[in-house]
Amino acid sequence: MDEHSFRGQAVYHGDLRLAREATSLLLPDDRLRTLEAFLKRLPESVRKKIRAVTIDLKESWKKLIQRVLPEARVVADPFHGLREGSRRVDETRRVERRTGHRLPRWPLLKNEEDLTERQAKELATIRQHFRNVAQFHWVKEQLRDLYRAASLEEAKAILDRILFEAEGASDAALVQWGRTLKRWKNEILTYHTWRTTNGYTEGVHTKIKLLKRISYGFKNREVYVRKMLLAFVPLALLIA
Repeated sequence: MDEHSFRGQAVYHGDLRLAREATSLLLPDDRLRTLEAFLKRLPESVRKKIRAVTIDLKESWKKLIQRVLPEARVVADPFHGLREGSRRVDETRRVERRTGHRLPRWPLLKNEEDLTERQAKELATIRQHFRNVAQFHWVKEQLRDLYRAASLEEAKAILDRILFEAEGASDAALVQWGRTLKRWKNEILTYHTWRTTNGYTEGVHTKIKLLKRISYGFKNREVYVRKMLLAFVPLALLIA
C-alpha cells in the first residue's frame, strides 16, 4: 500500500495479491476513513486471507491496519527504508556544504561495493574528516545489510547494533532516526518472515506517472482513477 499525487493532493494506491494474482486499486483520496471504509467492504473471506500489509513508516496507517485487519502483520517496506537512509545521508552532506565543505555525493549514496576506486578513496577521506556524515552513511549501509541478512536472528543483531549506535550519537537528527527505527523494530524485522515489498506497487507508480504525462493532465478525479485502472486491465481481457 502506498500513495501518489493527483493535482497536488495524495490518493491511495494499493495492490492486493492473493496467491499469484495481483489487483491494483486506486482510492479517491488519502483520508484514513476512505481507506478504512474500503478495507471494511472487503468480504470477510478476503480479509482473512490477508497475512501481511507492506507500508512505509506511517503510524496512522499501521494503527488502522492493526485495527481493521488484526490477523495481518505490518511489514515496513524495505524500499522506503533504504530510500529514507539515502535521503538522510544526502541531507547531512548538504549541511556540511553550508559550512564550506563540498563533499562528493555519489561515494555516499552508491552501494559501497559498487564504488569505483576513486569513489572508495573519497569515501575513506570523508570517514576520516567528517565523523557525523560517516555515522549516517554507516547506518545506511547497515540497513542494507539488515535486509540482506540470511536469517531473522542475523537481522535482529544488525538492527540492535544500529539502535545502540544511534542512541549514543552526537547528532540529534541521528538520535531521532534511531528512535523511529526502534518504534518500527517489529515491522522492520517482520520483512524476514514474509519477504514482501512495495516493489510491484512502485512499478505501477512509474507507469501511472507516464500515463499522466502523455495524457497532458487530468481535471476530473473520477476520470483519472478510471483511466489509470483501465491501463492495468489485461490486454487479453480487452480483446475478449
